[in-house]
Amino acid sequence: MSATPPLHEPIALVTDAPRKRNRLVLLGLVVVVAGLVAFSVFGPHDSKDDAGTLKAGDCFQNTGTTETPEVKKLGCTDAHADYTVLKTVKDAVSGTLACSDVTGATGSLTQVGAESFVVCFKESK
Repeated sequence: MSATPPLHEPIALVTDAPRKRNRLVLLGLVVVVAGLVAFSVFGPHDSKDDAGTLKAGDCFQNTGTTETPEVKKLGCTDAHADYTVLKTVKDAVSGTLACSDVTGATGSLTQVGAESFVVCFKESK
């Protein structure tokens, strides 16, 4: 009769410790990437314009386009002041709704983000 060879002890290729460590490293990377994305979307931005500082009675010029306005606050006697602010509504996201009750308003400027607001204005000229 032939003898059966002795059984060898199983070799552990991957233990639970490296798996847990790999999962924690992956989770850490996901948290860091999510934090960077959130900061870039909701974090402070260099404002190219003065839209956030406008209040009723101020005048401004749009040096951008209607799709991407760039507001430059001016004195109302300035020849380049194209618009007069009638009302500013903080925490609003719809210019149509926020300015619907503003007499004389011919347009609105809406900013949505960390600081949302709507500026209701009329043409100065």
